[in-house]
Amino acid sequence: MKTSVLIVLNFVFGCCYAQNSVLIANDSIPLHSQIFSLSPMSKKTDKVNGLVLGLGHLENKNIDYQIINGINIEANPAPAVGALMAFMSLVYLPEIIRNNKKSDSVKNTEDYYKIKNMNCAPDLKLNGLNISTGCFLTTTNMNGLNISAGNKFNNFNGFSVTVLGTIIGHQNGLSVGIYNANNDLTGSTVGIYNQSYQLKGLHLGIFNQTRINKGVQIGILNKSNSKGFQLGLWNINNKRSMPFLNW
Repeated sequence: MKTSVLIVLNFVFGCCYAQNSVLIANDSIPLHSQIFSLSPMSKKTDKVNGLVLGLGHLENKNIDYQIINGINIEANPAPAVGALMAFMSLVYLPEIIRNNKKSDSVKNTEDYYKIKNMNCAPDLKLNGLNISTGCFLTTTNMNGLNISAGNKFNNFNGFSVTVLGTIIGHQNGLSVGIYNANNDLTGSTVGIYNQSYQLKGLHLGIFNQTRINKGVQIGILNKSNSKGFQLGLWNINNKRSMPFLNW
C-alpha cells in the first residue's frame, strides 16, 4: 500500500521534470529526467539529477534501468533483519572460527568464498551520496560515498561506512563495518570479520579470510588459501601456520 501511495505522489512531483527524448524499445511511453523523485521511483523516470527521497528501491520487472546522479536518502525497514543477522554473527563468531578447521577440499571451493551478485530489475546506478537506514533491494552499482546500516552492491567504487557491513561483488575503495565481504577487493576493509575471494589490498580486523591473497592481512586471526603477507596473533596460509608474521 505504501509503495502504491509513493508511486502516486511521484507522479504529482513529476511536474518538475525535464523530458528525455529516449524511448523504451517497442514502447511509446517517454522516459524522463528529473531533479527530484520519491522512491520507489516511477517506471517513467529513468534518471534523477538531484535528490531522491523515500523508502528505498525495490525490485520491479517493469523497469530496466534507473540512474541517480546526486543524493539518495531512504528510510528502509531492512535494518531490523540485518541487525539480527549481525548479532547472530557475533554470538557465533567463535564457532565460525572453529569451522575453519574443516578440510581444505571444502574451504578451497569457490562457493565457500564467492558472493552471489543480485540480479533483479531494475539495474540501478548511483553516482554521489547514499544515506540510508537499510540496503538496496535491487541490482545496484555505486560510485561515491555510502553511509548506511548495511548494504549490498554488485560493483562499488568509493567509501562505504556502515554499522553492520558491506557486501560487494567488485570493490575499489574502503569499507568500514562489522562484516565486510567481497569477491574482488582493490582497496581496504576494516571490521570484525573481513572476507574476500581475491584480496589485492588490505584486510584490517579481528578475523580476516581470503582465498587468493595478493595483499596484506592484519588481525587477530588471518586465513588465506594462498601465500600472502599476514600480521597477527595467528596466521594461516597454504604453506604454513605461524604466530605474528607469515608470508
